[in-house]
Amino acid sequence: MINSAKYFALLESLTFEQALANKANASQPGAGSSISQNLNILEKYAKQNVDQQLHDLCTIFELTAEEEAPIKYSDPATCYIIRLQHALQMLFSKINFDSDAKEDLISVAHLKLCIQATQELSYYALRCQLHEDFLKSPIFKEAQGKVKCNPSLLLLSIQFFVRVLPIRQFHIANSMELLKRDLLASIMSLRLQMDHPKLEAVLAYLWRHESKSDFFRHVLLLKATSLCAPLAKALHQQLLGKLNSTHGYASFVDALQQTPNVSATRNAEIVASIVARKGFSQSAQQAMILQVLEFCSGSLTDADRMCVGVLSLRRFYELSAQNQQQIEAILSTHWQVLADPEDLISGLILMEHEELCNRILLWQHLFCSSSVACLPSSLLTRYLPLLLQLYDGLPRELPARDQLAAIISRCLDNREREKELPEVVQRLFKWKLEEEPIWLCLHQRILILPSTQTIRIQVKVAPADHQLDHDMGRVLPSLLMSSSHHALTCNVFLALLGFMTRQLQEKSPLGVDFLSTETELMHFLQHKYQLKLHLLIALNQLVSHQPLRAQLAMHTKEFLQLLKDLLQQRLAAEEEDTDQTLLLILNLLQELLQRSKDLQLTESTRELQAQLHQLGSLSTNQFIQQSVQSLMNILQGEWRPSEALKLQPFHKARSLIEEKESHLQVYGIQMLLVLLQRKDPATMAQGHLIIALALSTLKDKESYTFLNCVRLFVALVHVMEAEVLDKLSDEYLSETADLDYRLVVGEAILKAAQELGPLCYRYKAVLLNCFMHGSRSPLHEFRMSAFANLAQLCRLLAYQVQNFFQELMDLINSELSATGGYLPTKRAAVVVLAELLNGMENLLDYEDMLLPIYRLLRAIEAEESCDPAMRQHAANGLKILNDKCRKLIQSCLEARELHKEIRVMGIKDKPSARRNPHILELN
Repeated sequence: MINSAKYFALLESLTFEQALANKANASQPGAGSSISQNLNILEKYAKQNVDQQLHDLCTIFELTAEEEAPIKYSDPATCYIIRLQHALQMLFSKINFDSDAKEDLISVAHLKLCIQATQELSYYALRCQLHEDFLKSPIFKEAQGKVKCNPSLLLLSIQFFVRVLPIRQFHIANSMELLKRDLLASIMSLRLQMDHPKLEAVLAYLWRHESKSDFFRHVLLLKATSLCAPLAKALHQQLLGKLNSTHGYASFVDALQQTPNVSATRNAEIVASIVARKGFSQSAQQAMILQVLEFCSGSLTDADRMCVGVLSLRRFYELSAQNQQQIEAILSTHWQVLADPEDLISGLILMEHEELCNRILLWQHLFCSSSVACLPSSLLTRYLPLLLQLYDGLPRELPARDQLAAIISRCLDNREREKELPEVVQRLFKWKLEEEPIWLCLHQRILILPSTQTIRIQVKVAPADHQLDHDMGRVLPSLLMSSSHHALTCNVFLALLGFMTRQLQEKSPLGVDFLSTETELMHFLQHKYQLKLHLLIALNQLVSHQPLRAQLAMHTKEFLQLLKDLLQQRLAAEEEDTDQTLLLILNLLQELLQRSKDLQLTESTRELQAQLHQLGSLSTNQFIQQSVQSLMNILQGEWRPSEALKLQPFHKARSLIEEKESHLQVYGIQMLLVLLQRKDPATMAQGHLIIALALSTLKDKESYTFLNCVRLFVALVHVMEAEVLDKLSDEYLSETADLDYRLVVGEAILKAAQELGPLCYRYKAVLLNCFMHGSRSPLHEFRMSAFANLAQLCRLLAYQVQNFFQELMDLINSELSATGGYLPTKRAAVVVLAELLNGMENLLDYEDMLLPIYRLLRAIEAEESCDPAMRQHAANGLKILNDKCRKLIQSCLEARELHKEIRVMGIKDKPSARRNPHILELN
């Protein structure tokens, strides 16, 4: 039985000058004599001879007799190693360090003694027996010549220390850090002399159970010394082998980041130069690429670590075509669940908020972290539709939306302006027309649902009848106008204008071939009409962007050339399809000429006079004639003060509206109302600009401002009916806009329709689509507003109700039958029926619809448990129906005398075809 107290007393009597805590005493005179003093104490306490202790150690650590024989203990240092190692082995075998029992615990002082003794032994048993190349380095030079190297003794010491390392109490305050370094150096030194299987087992233990970052740090430290070729090669192979192991890359980065006074960029360069080399096999490179991507996914919040990962990935991408294909394939899997989901079960959650936001943040780091350490932006091109659709579907408050904007802007900005960017923009607007599109987009049934309480989203599978609506003509300009990258906005505008010119130059076929399928019909309509419409919407939005004008002043030559092509196309065409686009560009050119005298004097501008003069004489569009006349006055130098005075009121009103103060904005709106009422030519020619100003001002939270802005839209509807209603409907249906803003837009649509009166039937498709689509919204307040607006519209368009009556009844029944629905919305749905009845002039024209309306209103009024306000609305509707019935009967009595006839219904009557009785027919 071993006496632990005896061994602790032995350790207390020894002097450990190589222990870290006592290192300061090692430089004092006479410190080297501690070996002989300690050896005398050990011999006094030990009952066994040194040869017997050596044999016991070899037996415990399974060394063979052949391995034990070369160990000579005539040297005092060797004898000291054996005796101290034997004493520690006996002591450590007695103490159960893994137990928490009171009888197994040792004091802090005794634990400190064990740590110091272990450090002392590691110095002589490991460090002093290293390879001579190691001992020449400044790190180990102090230990040179103190112990004669003995491979068998070194193997025995390695076996001892690998059993000491699992004692976790010894690792406090990095006490075992130098021991692990010396142990690794000892193994590498011994491997040059013998190929022992136990050495590989010790290396495997160090990698699996100890700190991997420390392992790499020690390997790098040993590699930094001047070594012989075999030793350097062995260390290099060890480094590469562990790099390809699980978590090898992350541990290697951690090891380098612990290096003091080294910048993150320098660390990134070192890591990338080591891991991304042509010498690795292709399978090793592929495995490392997966590790690097996994490392980047786990380092989203650490900019320094992300810099290392992205640079390594870029270096791998540049190595070979196989690496490029692998990286592209891995990136495509990130969005595969959104582009082509495996299961299309309605309501299935495809991606949660955190997963989507983390994936977007990862892509921002991969492609936008810097101009050097990021993947090439050309990889993003095929994902542009999907990224733009995600951008359109995310709430504005979500940071991921800005990150998507940065990714898309980087992709577009890195395209060559003259040729590559126009091709990308053209492809972006035409990708739906391809039979097999290679560009990724969201699946048709993907639905991004924001939460009403918090800024969180869910990506779900929508019902089968869901149609994804992300118009590129609306989304792309919105992204560009919200960013500060005005040069990119200008380049995209010029690319869109050139694309529009080429589309208009395409000759329409004389006849249309037989379209056998709906797909062919949809393709024909998309190519013939929708594409031009989307381009026109995009140009319309960008023209209203104020910074675009300053950028266009630096690209006047290109802009004027596109304008020449557009004028030439308009003059050569028989139809007037280009008038809408041409009017936008002429207004933009007029503003550029007014702001730049140098542009007025250029030769390219002078060459436009003949085409403009011809256009003004041939065009029948009043707005184009006014714009051409203003441009001709400027180009011919006839811009007299009287002409400037004509535009001065409009510019003054515009400048007031662009101010931030609410009272100035209202004053500017009132000035514009007066100018529109007077039909001021300069103001009438700026209709698109006024719409843009009004939409911007409509977002103001001040009620006095946006109510006057609604009045401005009412006045504009007399100037540009279709443009006003189309633009307002797009804003109303934009799910990314603020709820309050959409409600105000709905009010503006309704007021504009009421201003047109019965003439608004020409736009009934646009108007009804707005409010019927809004009545399906998941937002209760928005749905209530949509039903209320729909009620007023039904009163106005009652004579057109046959075309949409069934869909209207389905909407109302769906809202009223919903359990736990929003009560104000149900009230608004009942008001729709009441107002529809109120708008009916001659009831005989609506005989097929009166019975369903009557039954529904009657059921609501008779239901005692129903909401009192709903019953009151239903009673009002029935009262309106009753009054109209009385008026109809009274008019019939006045028109002819009432004849009474008594008929006896019997079995001898001739059978007649039964018909549905009219609601007004009395038996």
